[in-house]
Order: sequence, then C-alpha cells, then structure tokens
Amino acid sequence: VEIDRTGEYPKRVLEGLARLGAFGMKISTAYGGLGLTHREYVRVMKLLGSYDANITALLSAHQAIGVPHPVAMFGSAALKQKYLPRCARGAISAFALTEPAVGSDPARIETVAKLSADGNHYILDGRKLWCTNGTLAEVIVVLARDADSGRINAFVVETAWQGVVVEHRCHFMGLRALGNAEIRFDQVAIPRENLIGEAG
Repeated sequence: VEIDRTGEYPKRVLEGLARLGAFGMKISTAYGGLGLTHREYVRVMKLLGSYDANITALLSAHQAIGVPHPVAMFGSAALKQKYLPRCARGAISAFALTEPAVGSDPARIETVAKLSADGNHYILDGRKLWCTNGTLAEVIVVLARDADSGRINAFVVETAWQGVVVEHRCHFMGLRALGNAEIRFDQVAIPRENLIGEAG
C-alpha cells in the first residue's frame, strides 16, 4: 500500500530483499546467489506478484534482462567475478535497449560504441528510453551499435561512470514505483572487458 501511495520503494524493503537474497535468486551459489532453478524463480515471482507487482517488476528486470542473466550466460569469467557477487548482494541492475527514435527494434539502434585507438575501451554515445530500474541501477546492460562493424554489442555499464546521465524518470498509472528512466550516454568510456560475449 505504501509503495502504491508514495510511488517509491521504501529503503527498508530494498534492504530486506537484499538480506533475503532476492537480488541473487538466479545467480549461482558460486557467486553468492541463491542458485534457484528457473521454475523455483518463477514460483517466487508469482508469490511476490500476489503482494505487489512493483516488486516483481524490480526483481525480474534486474535478474532476467539486467546484468545477472546475460553475464551468467555469455560473460567472461572475469566479468562474472566482477559483477555477479555484487548483484547478488543487492546492487540493482537495469537494461537499455529501447531508444526514443527507434523503439525496441535492435536493427535500428542509433546508440554507438567505438573502440578506442589503443583498443582498451569503447566510447559510448547515445540515448535510451524505458530503461526499467534505470533510476535505481548501479549497473546496466546497454546495447549499442559497433561504430566500425555496424553490428550490435552488449556491455555492462556502471551508472557512476562519467557521462552516464539519467535525463528523466517515466511515471505510469500502474506500477507507480517503477524506476523507469530515459538515460543519456555522453562519451562514456567502457573497459573493453565489459563487453558481454563476443563482439557483434
């Protein structure tokens, strides 16, 4: 009731979910998560949804399309070690695909990442819309077009990095606490090792 009334997640709720391990449901125990199967995860989400859909949206975006799932499936061993324990402890993650001019069509993505001359990092420029958890996230999965090959890459981007700007929080008639954001990336330097999986 408080979440619907205020349109915010109370700090004590987020901290309580972290203590329960809720942010690490799908993360392996090897990285500090609960290591639930997909079926077990779905049962938990059904239970949470019977109380508050805001919480279900928060946790599902974090684990299904945010950092934990893509990194667990396609990330390097170093990337898993760097981010999975952090996410399991409660560092909220988000997902950035949709763009104001192109919607959710990956083939038309305009956000660009260009590999630096020394090959050590990518420079990210663009704007994303409808980023679920974007106003709360410490880390984001960002899809961007490779400036040289034209193919799509996925990166882990930290919101504390210079050039990451939450431009706007989107508000809705339902799911009032949803931390949905429009985010701008302005010359953000991403370490090359934060590429998820193979280039392209």
